[in-house]
Amino acid sequence: MNAVISTRPELRCSNARLELTEVPRRPSPLLCGICLLLLFAVLSFGAVEQWSISILEIALALLFLTWATRQVVIGEVKIQPNPLYAPVVAFGVAVMLQLGLNLTAYRYATLIAGGEYLAYGMLLFLTIQSLTNSQCSKTVIWTFTLFGFALAMFAISQNLTSTDKIYWLRAPRNGGAIFGPYVNRDHYAGLMEMLAPVPIVLSLSALIRGAKRILVGSAGVLMAGSIVLSQSRAGTLAFLLEMALLLALLWRTRSNRHVTAAIGAICLAVMGFVVWVGSAALWQHFTNLQDWMRLAILKDGLRMFWHRPFLGWGLGTFTTVYPHFRSFYTNLFVNAAHNDYLQALVETGLVGFSAILWFVVALYRRGLRNLDSWNRNWSRTLGLAAVIGCTGILVHSALDFNLQIPANACVFYFLAAVATSTASLPESGSSRRSIQKSSTRVYDHDISHI
Repeated sequence: MNAVISTRPELRCSNARLELTEVPRRPSPLLCGICLLLLFAVLSFGAVEQWSISILEIALALLFLTWATRQVVIGEVKIQPNPLYAPVVAFGVAVMLQLGLNLTAYRYATLIAGGEYLAYGMLLFLTIQSLTNSQCSKTVIWTFTLFGFALAMFAISQNLTSTDKIYWLRAPRNGGAIFGPYVNRDHYAGLMEMLAPVPIVLSLSALIRGAKRILVGSAGVLMAGSIVLSQSRAGTLAFLLEMALLLALLWRTRSNRHVTAAIGAICLAVMGFVVWVGSAALWQHFTNLQDWMRLAILKDGLRMFWHRPFLGWGLGTFTTVYPHFRSFYTNLFVNAAHNDYLQALVETGLVGFSAILWFVVALYRRGLRNLDSWNRNWSRTLGLAAVIGCTGILVHSALDFNLQIPANACVFYFLAAVATSTASLPESGSSRRSIQKSSTRVYDHDISHI
């Protein structure tokens, strides 16, 4: 009798201990390497110079080779499925057709741009393979929150003390509207549109409470405030639309009143911070809405498209071909269409543009599944923030050329991979803690009856 009584609780105690002492898996070294590369790309002036984009492409190739070698060594190739693969491959086929059929206006430029997009494809693929559990999602959330906060602090400090040198050391060769590590303030705003939703969505969730929630929310306010302080009108508009989309998505939840109040408080805090730190030049810039050159480039670009509507002029050839279609005089070099959609349509035609639309539709169809349990699951919280961040840059891309900047393009493809991957990850986080607590209560109940 005594032997039976002593054996049963020991067995249940062992089972309960197994659940309670379960240690979540650590994020993979592959994911850590990707995050470090993203930080490098941003800090190296957006990776727009030859040395930085070369390092980025070589490092991504090495990470891909490391992943492939490991798969071969363990003798089992595991590839996580994702709906973004098909449109990415379709876009790549369009570029290969341009090269194979010699339909590009400048073959060398298409080869260089094709190499960049190959690197983006490897980044997207490796992100999907490395994001496998909630601990990975938690790592990405805190990495982006801390990095975004530090970057916003640096950008604001630099803007208040020096407006002609990046890092207070280097002056751009051709001038520019400097903000943070970027020569162009609109590109800084594009980056921060993707990063700011991470702490904002986290602060609205049930994953953190008390002082930690206030600190994370304050980081989101600072990051959003830096978008306005950068004097980027398109960036400010994109952030407001991000908040409107977030409010619309969360409105149907039970706590919609609390979410509405929280988002409203965040927007008010951002405006209060901007009023406190902003200058008269800031408000004067926002009232100047005349921009005839973008409209002229849009009209010229559509004429370019009609000349080659199916496969376009060749990836990366806009700056080469555009002078033949320019309808106005300027002594400035038109380095982009200032509209990523127009530039994609001109360079890759209907075939490439259809692949881009396919990519966007797949992104939202899978990404919006993160709304289930978003406020108590680290992966779904990250996935929802990624969808909101991608929305911001997609809106901004209609008015600027953020996705022509390698660092911003890398962050976008990373977030797209995250948004479509986290929706299929198993739930964990607070739900796991509740299971552990219920197991503890069962164990205590059994002990009390012995």
